[in-house]
Amino acid sequence: MTVEVDTANKIIDALRRYQEADDAMHARARDSSSMSDNEIRIIQFLLNAARSDDRVTPTTLSKHLGVTSASMTALLDRLERAGAIERVRHPSDRRSLVITATPFAEQTVGAPVMAFQQAIRQIAADLTDVEHAAVVRFLDRLTGAMDDTGHPAPR
Repeated sequence: MTVEVDTANKIIDALRRYQEADDAMHARARDSSSMSDNEIRIIQFLLNAARSDDRVTPTTLSKHLGVTSASMTALLDRLERAGAIERVRHPSDRRSLVITATPFAEQTVGAPVMAFQQAIRQIAADLTDVEHAAVVRFLDRLTGAMDDTGHPAPR
């Protein structure tokens, strides 16, 4: 086996382990919160937006998840009944709503997500500038490759 193939296999194996750990973390979040994956993704998006003081509308969430407005309404209805989100009138556009996560959502979904993000920050802080640039470049190229392989080849 050549060095390049061995290195690629080690990277593929590390990515598989990461994906398995990510799947397990999401399964724990689903179990502890009784939320679906899309509901958890909504809460994560809302919590990240809140840290940036960004206002999130149902349309923004629909685009983020790639779901119809009807599906988003159903998801938001369920999250609101569970006490995980609040819908409030947009301060400058009375026709629009702003969606925010509640303290309940922060405790059930937010706490483990924030802990993981803090771990990522610590791991990233331990990287040199060259390592950091290599990781970002590698992940950007993986994202591009995933986007490219997700579309049928032109005829």
